Amino acid sequence: MSTTHHQPQGDVLPTEDHPVCTDLKPTNTTTPAHPEQAPAEPPTPSNTATARVTKTVLRTIAGHTLPGLRHTWAALHHWTTLAYMSDEEIRRRLVKRHLDTYVEQRDDITRQIEQTSKKTRKLARDAVDFGLTREDAKRLKDLGAELQLRRTAGTALTQIKFDVAGAQPSTAQVRRFRTLRALGRFAGVLVPATATTLGVILAAPVAGLVAVPVFAGAAWWLGRHPLTLTTRPLPADLTGPRELEPPKTPAAAESAASSGAAKEVPEEVIRLDAALTAAGLLAKGRGLDIIEAPDFSIGNGYTLVADLPKGGGKLVRDVLNKLDVIAGELGRPPMQLVIREVPGSEGGHGRRMRLWEAETDPYLAVGHATSPLTDAETWDFWSGTPLGQTVQAERRTLPTEFGGGFTSHFFSGIMRFGKTAAMRLDVAAGLLDPGVRLYLANGKAGVDWRAAAEVAHRFTEGTDDAGLAAFEALLDELVDDMNTRYRDLGDLAHLVPDGRLTPDLARNHHLPVLLAAIDELQLYLLALPPKRRDRALEKLKNLLRAGPAAGVFLVVGTQRPDGEEVPTGFRDLFGVRVSVRCLDSRSSRMSLGDLASDAGADASVLTEDHIGVVVAATGHRWEILSADFLRLSDFAAICHRARRLREQAGTLTGDAAGQPRISEPREVRAVRACLTALDDLDTDRARLETLADAIGDDTEFEDIDKTQLGTLLRKAGCGPAVSIGAVDGLKNARGYKRTALEDALDSAT
Repeated sequence: MSTTHHQPQGDVLPTEDHPVCTDLKPTNTTTPAHPEQAPAEPPTPSNTATARVTKTVLRTIAGHTLPGLRHTWAALHHWTTLAYMSDEEIRRRLVKRHLDTYVEQRDDITRQIEQTSKKTRKLARDAVDFGLTREDAKRLKDLGAELQLRRTAGTALTQIKFDVAGAQPSTAQVRRFRTLRALGRFAGVLVPATATTLGVILAAPVAGLVAVPVFAGAAWWLGRHPLTLTTRPLPADLTGPRELEPPKTPAAAESAASSGAAKEVPEEVIRLDAALTAAGLLAKGRGLDIIEAPDFSIGNGYTLVADLPKGGGKLVRDVLNKLDVIAGELGRPPMQLVIREVPGSEGGHGRRMRLWEAETDPYLAVGHATSPLTDAETWDFWSGTPLGQTVQAERRTLPTEFGGGFTSHFFSGIMRFGKTAAMRLDVAAGLLDPGVRLYLANGKAGVDWRAAAEVAHRFTEGTDDAGLAAFEALLDELVDDMNTRYRDLGDLAHLVPDGRLTPDLARNHHLPVLLAAIDELQLYLLALPPKRRDRALEKLKNLLRAGPAAGVFLVVGTQRPDGEEVPTGFRDLFGVRVSVRCLDSRSSRMSLGDLASDAGADASVLTEDHIGVVVAATGHRWEILSADFLRLSDFAAICHRARRLREQAGTLTGDAAGQPRISEPREVRAVRACLTALDDLDTDRARLETLADAIGDDTEFEDIDKTQLGTLLRKAGCGPAVSIGAVDGLKNARGYKRTALEDALDSAT
């Protein structure tokens, strides 16, 4: 029996990837082995075509999406394991953590110092204006102690430099950083994202039908446009700070030394040279000649001593004139750049300067010391006035005499910055010397000077009519006392070889120093009529010119001293000028004078934080000082102590001793002036208009009108104007007769 192979039916051909196998069956088999099962039907041509197309599509999709999926997995692995970060970047990031902590601690202590300092300044400002209660005084003391502790901590932290070598991480720390960051990204990003996607697909099949083609399309696109998986360059924030640079190895340092490398120029000098060059003070390619290298031992920035190069024609005064430009180039406020010419006594010359670039404002950091006058029983006014301290806590005293006599003090600047408080130091020093007689006039009636009334020889305040009259009377008395003093010195010619008052003469011959303190002078000058103001200024100038040798000493305070309110010719007569903050350089020049301003003095660099910080100038020499602190309560105690000293020494005089200057009221002086006018007119009667015109010519009654004069005459007891007959072409004129004026004068005197 023969058998034949049954040929496969259909046109599905075997392929290399998908072989098709057929069963061998005998040709004579007519019944199935199992009659209960029906034979399978052969596939139809349409089914085989659909299967072939489906397989082809799936094969095509897989061929395009699998590379994209593999690249997606590689990109996720690259991101998760931080493969894009080099070990050097991770090292710098770990070092930056330590650096940020260091900077944060330093900034935090600086912020605390600033906050405490603002509280202290506010309380000090209130003390200047209103005085302090016992609780406020305790709080101010506690704040001062707290501020000192914080400044000490800040100084200590500033002196501790960032330890670059100690902050360097080990290889194991770098590896641990990478591992922990990878675990965090896997657990915090990939797992939640995958779970969320699967949950959405299972919960919403429609979303799955949409998501599959979207993911397939994205995978296909990534397969055609693969991402570049490389190590990125260092980010900009990790290449700036020099502390993040890798430390030099000993081998590299030894190699640089053996190669004869030049000595490295300090970075501070390089920055300073660049700033001076930008300001036009150094030629390009030229630098400062360093005399003393940068010294950081002061704890607040650094100091150095340097010479400007020869041949450039520049002096230290040129540097001072461009202080604001240099400070701006260095990235510092002008108050944090202190430049002084080294004096000849210390080996200096016009090109040699001492510079201090401070990290914090040194004038705020030094604070305000309590005035030594607070607890002093007595004080020698001839030795000067203790004013304050420099940024290096060096004491400074305002001179009260040099060049053969006293030199008066001029205080100015805008209000509420401690001008009057600085003046009080001058007056307090004079009060504690029983050989000083005080004449005090305060144009602004207030509490600033009221405590001095119990010890002042003359005391007046306010600019009403009575206040102006008292001010002019005070000047008249001063001039009279000065003239009397010169007559007294003439009688003692054998004891006055230099023609001036000396300390021995003052103490042994009862010739007190005549201290005249005038605060808010501009208020008096603005309130006085023009001719009276001119006379007052002429008296003040006379006291400044002729007074020093006779022991007359003026302490004058005013706000912005422009040419109209306080003339330049008057200001230039003062030997010492002190200014608090000014709003601009022009005002500062008016306050401090041309000599000091040309030498670099500028009170406009003081900011709103510099309350009680002053610029003191004597000629061309000047210095910025933190003025001593003298509370109103302390000043009142000094006044009380000064009165006791004068009572013991027998030098309490004038208003304080119940000996007021006898001066006629203004209405009585008006009657006298009218009588003088009648004499000049050679008549015994005159109209009110005629009298007003006559007495208004070059007298204190300048520009008085008939209404004002009538008021004064009625107040003096002259009664109202009456009929005086035919006068000035009028048949029945009204005015005053001589007899009415004389009767009123007799009654008043």
